[in-house]
Amino acid sequence: MTLVDIETADLTWFDLLPAGSSRATRMSMLWKDEERGLRSVLVDFPDDWRRETTGHQPAQEEMVALSGAMHINGLRAGVGQLLVGVPHATRADTWNEPTTRVLVWFSGEGGGWQEGPHDPPFDMQVVDLEPGVVREPREGLNGSIEVHEEIAGRVFDHDADLLWVEALRWTHLPAGTAAPEVAGRAVVKLWG
Repeated sequence: MTLVDIETADLTWFDLLPAGSSRATRMSMLWKDEERGLRSVLVDFPDDWRRETTGHQPAQEEMVALSGAMHINGLRAGVGQLLVGVPHATRADTWNEPTTRVLVWFSGEGGGWQEGPHDPPFDMQVVDLEPGVVREPREGLNGSIEVHEEIAGRVFDHDADLLWVEALRWTHLPAGTAAPEVAGRAVVKLWG
């Protein structure tokens, strides 16, 4: 287990032009499980980034803003909020506020962007990151997401990603491993 300081860590970055977007984003793969199609990705959006097209993709996408905010389908997801996109959720009118950095949890095969809304349409949702279960396990989505006031020493039955939004720390925690000593509220992505 490696505890990553998201603000200052010497990460490996690559540029990616998301389908239908106007400019490339800067990304760092924090963790991935290729067999299960799971990945944790840190994304820096350039100011004034936009995706003008409407479409959908097969991967589940759950996003936490670390700075700035994302706008999608008329929703705004800023610091302290979780954007939940089920597989094939429609993505339209997508853009970011200045200095937007997000952590995204993807489940499912990458790529596969298709123009237009999915039939039947699936929506995205913004949830406040308050203590408790903020996204329950449900059919079609991988795992769940919880928020805890303190997490040091806690052990989970499943692999988990731990994100301390205020402290800007992240780690991937294999099942059965105790959470590190980091003070403050933690967002927990439990992988299914």
